[in-house]
Amino acid sequence: MKNVLSRRDLLQGAALSAGAVALIRAGLTPTPARAQGSLPAGTVHSFAKAGVRFHTYVSPAQAVNVTAHVIELGDQLLVVDSTFLPPTAMELADVIASTGKPVHTAYVSHEHPDHWGGVSTLGDLNFVTLPEIREGLRAEATNGENPEPTSLLNGADLALGMTEIGGVAVEFRAYDNAEAPKAIVAVLPEQKVAVVQDLVYNGVYFAPGVDRKNWIATLESFRDDPAFETLLVGHGLPTTRGELDSAIAYLKTFDAAWDAGATPDDVKAAMMTAYPSYDGAFLLGLIEPYWDK
Repeated sequence: MKNVLSRRDLLQGAALSAGAVALIRAGLTPTPARAQGSLPAGTVHSFAKAGVRFHTYVSPAQAVNVTAHVIELGDQLLVVDSTFLPPTAMELADVIASTGKPVHTAYVSHEHPDHWGGVSTLGDLNFVTLPEIREGLRAEATNGENPEPTSLLNGADLALGMTEIGGVAVEFRAYDNAEAPKAIVAVLPEQKVAVVQDLVYNGVYFAPGVDRKNWIATLESFRDDPAFETLLVGHGLPTTRGELDSAIAYLKTFDAAWDAGATPDDVKAAMMTAYPSYDGAFLLGLIEPYWDK
């Protein structure tokens, strides 16, 4: 059964994993974005590979370090996700504007609102996605609790497969029944960078997901894919392919805790014991809607 969950009232932050720290030491340069009201500023982490410049905007801890990515492909941009809140979306708009380049494609990777909630704040930027993702988010997007993402709801469909943007090869893929019912992954094969979003969390407790066994199998397939060297993730900093092993181990631990637990609180406690350095404990509170024991 498909579960559509809300992530409103995000409260917790994200710790850095060893993989992210290693990438920072290799040359990732964080700079503060502008703060908005009472919400602290997010950060922008930029690096270049094989002629392409990548900018990852990471929301502040209060928004569970949810990300959006701005990728400079020649004289055009690829934008992935919008973040959740108006202040973080405004900071993302600053990142886009700072490049001085037009957006070729902006897409929403999956149906969870922390990744599309900022669409309306970005105004004239039109987001595409897949039909299944659009229909999966439509009810929550039109219930009046969030600004309605009109451009996304009325937008075009993203074409899967290999394409070229600004002279750079980009492959759009879709994966079913992992963290979300359907998720888009963008792969830049020449740069060996994959934008995996919520298929991998970095230093943040994972949402329970739709089908963890299939999620694990999907990540295992990534381990054998030569295009998966640097990962741009949905929560936390960009990292390396080694984070795939960490994510697989996490999901197996989660499954074991789920099987052993008598209540959702048991599972939450087990995961907090197993991963004491992780933050974003709010996401463990999403266990209850999935609980079927």
